[in-house]
Formats: sequence, C-alpha cells, structure tokens
Amino acid sequence: MNGRRNATWPHLWPEVVGIVKGGDSLHGKELTALHDYLVSCGRFDLTASDVQAVQLSHDWAAGVLAHAQRAKRAIAQLQEIGLLELVFKGEKGHASVYAVMPLPPEEPEPPP
Repeated sequence: MNGRRNATWPHLWPEVVGIVKGGDSLHGKELTALHDYLVSCGRFDLTASDVQAVQLSHDWAAGVLAHAQRAKRAIAQLQEIGLLELVFKGEKGHASVYAVMPLPPEEPEPPP
C-alpha cells in the first residue's frame, strides 16, 4: 500500500461511514450476493441483518474526492487495510456492495 503521505482512504472513509447500512436493507442481486459471501466465509451463523454493508460507486467516490483516480485508489486501500471487503461488483454504472469489516465475532459453541 502507498505510504502514509500518499494514502487517500482517510479522505473517503468519513463519507463512507455516513452511508453504511444494515445488510438486510439490500435487495435482489445484492442481498443474494451478501448471503453467498457469508456462506463462502463459512459464517453460517450470520444473516444479512448481522452485517453492515455499504454500496459504493466509483462515480460517487470520485465526486467526494474530486478525482476519479484518487477514488479508485481510496477504495482499493480501504480493502487492503481490511475496512471493506467486496461482496458484489456492480454492473457498469451501478454501485458495488462491500461488507464493512470486521464481521461480528463468531459465537463460541455452548458447552454440552
């Protein structure tokens, strides 16, 4: 990842936090993708309502940062440092869905 002086994610993150929502507010393909993501992570104990998600488009991020390349870099950095994980890649012109990390901790098995 870029050095601290070149990091763009700190400029985008406060705006992203403002649009985080519960995973159960997703619909259609996005909700199905979140369910599939949880299954692929082996998190059968979680439902969409347990996960925070954010729908981000590069155009929106570019508007926030006033530069398309900085927006792309900031979103990539948020994934690299572990704050977001891609759940569903948006089709052209539509937002992608990201899970806000970390996922809730796994509950220990109850004693026998």
